Amino acid sequence: MSATEPRLRHLFRRVDIRGAKAPLASATKNGVFFRDDIEQSVWNPGDDVSGYKLVEPGDFVVGLRSFQFGLSYSQVRGLVSPAYTVFRAWSPQVERRFFRWLFVSTWFVSHLDNISQGIRQGRTIDYEAMSDLRLPVPPLDDQTRIADYLDAETARLDALIAKKRRLESNLAERDESLIDALFGPRKSERMTRLGRFARVQSGLTIDSGRITDKDSVTLPYLRVANVQAGVLDLSEIREVRVPTAQARRALLRPGDVLMTEGGDLDKLGRGTVWAGAIDPCLHQNHVFAVRVDSGFLLPSYLALLTRSSHARAYFESTGVRSTNLASTSSTKLLDLPVPVTLIDDQQVRLIAYAEGSQRINGCCARLNRQIELLAERRQALITAAVTGEFQVPESAA
Repeated sequence: MSATEPRLRHLFRRVDIRGAKAPLASATKNGVFFRDDIEQSVWNPGDDVSGYKLVEPGDFVVGLRSFQFGLSYSQVRGLVSPAYTVFRAWSPQVERRFFRWLFVSTWFVSHLDNISQGIRQGRTIDYEAMSDLRLPVPPLDDQTRIADYLDAETARLDALIAKKRRLESNLAERDESLIDALFGPRKSERMTRLGRFARVQSGLTIDSGRITDKDSVTLPYLRVANVQAGVLDLSEIREVRVPTAQARRALLRPGDVLMTEGGDLDKLGRGTVWAGAIDPCLHQNHVFAVRVDSGFLLPSYLALLTRSSHARAYFESTGVRSTNLASTSSTKLLDLPVPVTLIDDQQVRLIAYAEGSQRINGCCARLNRQIELLAERRQALITAAVTGEFQVPESAA
């Protein structure tokens, strides 16, 4: 297979059609899709979309993150943001499906990265520089054969990845079942409210207009973003300056069980134990610090109890719902029914969970690695096929 190297502008032209009537669409790493088909969208055009650009099936879109994942191929007719660049093939020597793969290859993405300007999400691609890029373009028959091969092979790899992700989901369900079996209330156990064994410490109200004096300290504090379902994300920690007396009232202690006041309904009330990774550290008022009497209730036991179906049902039934979020209160939190069980029994259940979760986590780690390898194989195959490093079999269709 021999290939010429024309410049991109000799094969494609930028198009800028506005004022058309079509559904709203958005460019993603997997292509251009109708906005209603995407679970989350980062832009909201409002009522006036007269300035939005028309994209047709077979067009390519330069999106806001194209320097990371390549150009988005459209199979729909829709309107995309004015911030996007739309272009389409005009040369008869173009098989658009071939360029669909060329424009997401590692080879092409590396060129986009080199001609992009700015930092992180603010980066933009210089279209004139992109249009000057020389592309490896094989004869039309070879383009079709390569596109057919990649369509089939990527579909096969995507099916394998999807199967392994379903296995991951099954393992997550297995973990939930293990928690229910070990920490869910049992018929023989008496129930009492959490408030009998714990109290809730109030956090800081973050106010930029707070008055401080000489007797003030600057300390790190946990926000809602730091406290996630069952884990802590300490990658970005902010600091606040507060009076010393106020700081003392919001200091975290190792063993505090952290929960957020609001969030997604299915994650409401899920706790994680503060181990003292940052000392000293404060917490925001939207983060509850539940301090238990460890002579009756172990913090780790409570944290896992909050992930059981019993606790889930309680928080979902008592949470105050808004459009797409929910919230709870310290009063409702302390009213959570907990089983009365001996500390020794709590420790036995924690050990059993540690052993079971270790096996589950091991399986998850192996699945994640397999998914990573399949994704790497997919990307390497695309790049090798479109650049001629790998000779696609003549019989490929």
